[in-house]
Amino acid sequence: MKLHHKGFLLVMLSQRPLLWDTALIGQALSEYELQGRYWTNHFRIVLDELAAAGLIKREDHRLDKQSGRLVFQYSLTAFGRQRMQDTGLL
Repeated sequence: MKLHHKGFLLVMLSQRPLLWDTALIGQALSEYELQGRYWTNHFRIVLDELAAAGLIKREDHRLDKQSGRLVFQYSLTAFGRQRMQDTGLL
């Protein structure tokens, strides 16, 4: 059984100190065998929800020249790591 989407993104961020949203979303789409704008936007919203809850934080941002879209670099917060331990994700 696969992890829920939020859990998957948190685990990925626990394994690497910093990841760009494009890498996170790309790996999630691959893992869950999803594609298309709907699912890409879904994972962007999930990242926003995790950041709003304080589990992850935006460390950097830049304009992606290829897509013309603003992309963000994320890291796991101490609170996020603690919540992962509390819920058995770590």
